[in-house]
Amino acid sequence: MDERLNEEYERLRGGRDLNPVDVSAVLAVAGLSLRVKDAQRMIAAEGIMLERSDGMVEHPALMVEKRASAEIRGWVKDRPDLFGEQKKSRPRREKPEFKIV
Repeated sequence: MDERLNEEYERLRGGRDLNPVDVSAVLAVAGLSLRVKDAQRMIAAEGIMLERSDGMVEHPALMVEKRASAEIRGWVKDRPDLFGEQKKSRPRREKPEFKIV
């Protein structure tokens, strides 16, 4: 596995033990996340619009970013257990005991 993909996978996994299906899902989203980051980096370096012989055109990376972002949103919506906010369980508060006197 590519080093960047592995790092993104580990970031998304968040230390959780995953079953094989969830591993595949997290790897898919990790790849999409890297596409978004790469597209954003290209757009930042080259600009949103590119000059071509036939005039100004939208940078092709914009479409890549939009499609990959939409796919990520779909994963988050369909699998909030895997890609939603990871909530840390709070310690349970002890209920005070009352004695009738």
